[in-house]
Amino acid sequence: MFENKFLKGLTPYKLSSHRAWELSIDTEVLKLDWNEATIPPSPLVFERILDAIKKQRLNWYPDVNNVTLIHKLAHYAKVENEEVLYFASSDAIHEYLISAYLEPSDKVVIVGPTYDNFRAAAESGGGDVSFFNLNESFTIDFKLFKEFITRNNPKIVYIVNPNNPTGTFTAIEKLKGLITDYPNILFIIDEAYCEFNGESIADFAVNCLNVIVTRTFSKAFALASFRIGYVISDKLNIKVLSKIRNAKNIPLLSQVAAIAALDSQDYTNKYIAEVSKAREYLYKELSVFDNYIKLYESHANFIFIKFFSKEQKYEFIRFLENYSIFVRDYNHLNSMQNYIRITIGTIEQMKYVNEIIHKFFNIIE
Repeated sequence: MFENKFLKGLTPYKLSSHRAWELSIDTEVLKLDWNEATIPPSPLVFERILDAIKKQRLNWYPDVNNVTLIHKLAHYAKVENEEVLYFASSDAIHEYLISAYLEPSDKVVIVGPTYDNFRAAAESGGGDVSFFNLNESFTIDFKLFKEFITRNNPKIVYIVNPNNPTGTFTAIEKLKGLITDYPNILFIIDEAYCEFNGESIADFAVNCLNVIVTRTFSKAFALASFRIGYVISDKLNIKVLSKIRNAKNIPLLSQVAAIAALDSQDYTNKYIAEVSKAREYLYKELSVFDNYIKLYESHANFIFIKFFSKEQKYEFIRFLENYSIFVRDYNHLNSMQNYIRITIGTIEQMKYVNEIIHKFFNIIE
């Protein structure tokens, strides 16, 4: 009875299935439903975490101005220290962005289908959300998009690049042109998967007041449980976010893990290269089942798949779960009910997944 008026009709962000967590800790599980890394963090992360537990002041609040982390983030992103700021996850960043820049009834445009958490955050803050839909190949028709923006005149535009769940990538130069054409609109570019594509708009963002880049350590760096992410933007935007960011909410061990991960770039690069090879391998292997499914080329650590039969999709998901393989069902999005997404891991892991998928299609044939 005390909830704010914006929550009363709010559809919450749909979480992935919890079934993988319900299995015994000894069960071999391939959790391919939420795009986490399929390998542990680097050995250096474990080493630094154990050392921190033994030596750090765990009874204190965390370092509220971790200069080492800021410096390493800036070096990694190739920007200045004053142009980055770390947070307790990129999801938390979404909430801060809504608090900092959105007022009730402000219009928000989201390019979709995409990661739905930002929509929930925007609506909970009173934002008037509308979607610009990608075309049949899940790319942006920029002529139509510009007409849509001009017609709706939003305060904020949210774009994930590479996009989740489709895996498609929008050329950086196209985005730069769009952002330049609308200087009075704030563009939030979510680069959660940029490591798997190798391209970023960060160098442009730090010199352009109307764009903010968000990133995460949950994917390529294998730190999903630590809940840490960061923003790259013009110094003025960093100052704005600093006004409401509670710096003591980023746990000490998360900061330690992030620094260790940045110090383990060779480990991360090796994993990224492995995922790229495994993605190409699985895509090629599954292409033979084009009577049953359609595959979409991906620039991220997952493959998006459309089943021609919704019932067959459910059978497929259940079949994989019998082997403790979990994939993401998109039944919660009205236009995506025939779709699933499979996170890509190592070559060895994907060979096993491919073997099980072939068993399924051999049975139904």
